[in-house]
Amino acid sequence: MSSQVIYVESCPVCGDGLCRIRICIHNQRMTGIVLCEECEAIWTDPAMRARVLATSDDDTPRCPDCDQSVWSGNSHWANVGEVCLLGWFDRVHIVPE
Repeated sequence: MSSQVIYVESCPVCGDGLCRIRICIHNQRMTGIVLCEECEAIWTDPAMRARVLATSDDDTPRCPDCDQSVWSGNSHWANVGEVCLLGWFDRVHIVPE
């Protein structure tokens, strides 16, 4: 199976990155966030109405739900099944990597 990039849109903050879906799993609960792969801006839903300022003292972006780093072992880029579970499938674009 070939790799896919799942994204919502180009980043409205930096204009360079794609806003992709990142999954954070904490206490057996899945949280989806929209994360710019370039500037690390975060939103909590694919409508991207309100940007979340979720960073730590070292500027590491954090999951707004559990406060873990979005780059920790508990997080990963979403696959199509996870996007469907979140109910966000109609909001994303899927392209080959």
